Amino acid sequence: MKKVLMISAIASLFIGCGGGGSGTSFDMVDYLPSQDTVKRFFTTDDRGNTNFYEEDIDVNLNTITIKIDNNISKIFTINEDTIVEKDIDSNITKVLSKSIKEGDTLYSLPKTVDVENITFDNTVLGTRSTELTITCKLDKQLDKIEDYEIKYYGDILKFKCIEDKKIVTHVIDNLPDYINLTDGEEVSDYDISYFYMKKGVGTILKINDDCIVNTRNGNERINDASTVCQDEHYSHTFFLE
Repeated sequence: MKKVLMISAIASLFIGCGGGGSGTSFDMVDYLPSQDTVKRFFTTDDRGNTNFYEEDIDVNLNTITIKIDNNISKIFTINEDTIVEKDIDSNITKVLSKSIKEGDTLYSLPKTVDVENITFDNTVLGTRSTELTITCKLDKQLDKIEDYEIKYYGDILKFKCIEDKKIVTHVIDNLPDYINLTDGEEVSDYDISYFYMKKGVGTILKINDDCIVNTRNGNERINDASTVCQDEHYSHTFFLE
């Protein structure tokens, strides 16, 4: 027997009628899977890689469990003001806003800093720190997506995510002349991606189109804010209705 997701009737007071707008609030619980189901997905990228996979979704009161190949992949826990998404594969926990308007932040991951030593012939010449921030915001409400071969219709929310990575280098004093290292900050990847959630269904589409540019030292990086790209890559995931 299907277990229907219990949604508070109070949420209807915050959801406007018709299309979305700056004043319309959306209850994110409505855009999660509303009943037990199996969702089939297709992934593709510019390198020719393709894959099919299925999500086995179990809805039980305030908890939604998603399994892939009989292994738990994600767990959503619905609280009074937030939705906690625990990603088992990446070991990342996201705290999602439960009530959200266009332009509001759905979630933001704390800045992570990864520090490594720069060495030459077993001598530490300095450190290189990689700083990463990820923020996803509600972009707009849609009633259709017709940009790709697979079309979607219904009550859909589009989210824009920005992954901003910076690399900061600190070198020791009196660095030998033959060592070419620069002290300071270098902008690294600026990656924009999108995902879409349909009311009662959950995630239906993930789009990541990357603009590749060259840095001043010749290295490649992602800069999706650039209008000129040396190369382009993409990765798309489609829910098969």
